Amino acid sequence: MRQYDAKKRVNLTRASLIVLLVPVMLLLLSLRLSYADDASVLPKGIFKTQMVGKFYSNVDERYGPGGHIEDVDVDFNALLNSNVFPSLSLVEAGFGLPPGFANIGTSVIDFDFDFNLFEFDLHYGLTDRLTIGIHIPYWAVKNNVDARVDNTHATVGANPYLGQPGDPFGGAPLVPVALGGVPLTTDQVQNMLVEQFGYKRIKSWSGRGLSDIEVGFRYQYLKTDNWRLAVTSGVRIPTGEEDDPDDLMDYPLGSNAWALLFNFNQDYIGIKNLVLNTTFRYELYLPDEETLRILYDVDKPITPYKEKVDRDYGDIIELEISGAYEFIQGWKFSLLYKYGFSSENDIDGDMGYVYSSLEDETDYSEHVGIIGLSYSTIELYKQKKFALPMTASISYRNRFAGSNNSLRSEYIGVGLQIFF
Repeated sequence: MRQYDAKKRVNLTRASLIVLLVPVMLLLLSLRLSYADDASVLPKGIFKTQMVGKFYSNVDERYGPGGHIEDVDVDFNALLNSNVFPSLSLVEAGFGLPPGFANIGTSVIDFDFDFNLFEFDLHYGLTDRLTIGIHIPYWAVKNNVDARVDNTHATVGANPYLGQPGDPFGGAPLVPVALGGVPLTTDQVQNMLVEQFGYKRIKSWSGRGLSDIEVGFRYQYLKTDNWRLAVTSGVRIPTGEEDDPDDLMDYPLGSNAWALLFNFNQDYIGIKNLVLNTTFRYELYLPDEETLRILYDVDKPITPYKEKVDRDYGDIIELEISGAYEFIQGWKFSLLYKYGFSSENDIDGDMGYVYSSLEDETDYSEHVGIIGLSYSTIELYKQKKFALPMTASISYRNRFAGSNNSLRSEYIGVGLQIFF
């Protein structure tokens, strides 16, 4: 009882914080969270539009518990026995077979992701210290799937006499292979997945559309010869398509939850042509409701149980350290390192299931490195030597370490900023 009361007090404290923050954050719905990874702001009356494309290499690995590398499809390759299809336990009981003996083969599923992300930002200098704006992401995702069943060592198959007069097995749809059962085909196993669990067939999937939009502001509260300090804050709006609980191969474009975003940006500018930055980020997700499959185990993705549950995403903390050096007028070289982690999700429902499997391995971590090169015409524009103030950039990003389902990924990013 004492543990329950302690958890309740934590939830009340968190709820009080949310009640205080939400009215303030809702005032920012016409604003945007800046993504410059520094403490700079726009001059009063100046607009900046930014377009970024992120083109990923093929993603087929992830970081598992403890940070080891594993295939993204590792949980989908398993012996198809009564642990996966509970109806097989009826075959075992009906024919006097030992528990775990009945299987219809082994699933052989191979898949990988193709990601292309496009981001559009619009910023405006409301004052010389306050910049507002909006961040609109658009995702194009494809999951390339190859799925089959290896029935070489299956012990149970289809009843060849099913529906015929004198069926020696009394109408049982599945019988031991040793008694004449015919091993099931991939298509027949797919049908079992649909009919017994309500899942869609396992096949390639693609989706495209808006991800979660962000709105917010950046306020630069200090600027000296050596330092620029700013706070960036905003709201993430759940505009992206959520996960389909009946499709094992889809990829969610959004979180389906509102989040409050807080950044603290610190720049050291005391060295000529060099900007050193540290940025601390905190993302506070608000509780939501989501229809989820209730798993037996975090590593076993197939289950017949489904419920609309109460979900509270774990809060996310990120620390970035970066440096940008202008080695020739207009040309900048940059390096960035980011460490991020999330606390565990909290899931609760009303149907009495064990919800811990939906919380396990949701407390992820990641280590990310980015190297970039950019060219700006701003100084040339000031000297009236170029018609348009703009910045073009190219970057390489790599998530080189992580844990608990962080995708092992890399991409090339290209961007264009235009000021007007």
